[in-house]
Amino acid sequence: MTAVQDGWGKPHVHSGISIRRLTKTLFECRVDLDERLAFIFIATPPELVFFFIGNHDEVQKLIKSVK
Repeated sequence: MTAVQDGWGKPHVHSGISIRRLTKTLFECRVDLDERLAFIFIATPPELVFFFIGNHDEVQKLIKSVK
């Protein structure tokens, strides 16, 4: 997952993983053309916590379930 760490905080650099904010605390990044990883950012200590992998539709369902 170093690609996510390398791409974090650099929204204008195309890293190929396309990190996007989905909600106030929920983010996603691309694993490949079909799969996405959902994760949260914890500020102290700085951590990215990955907890879900799925396609676009599955991530959209996840967003609706956490709102």
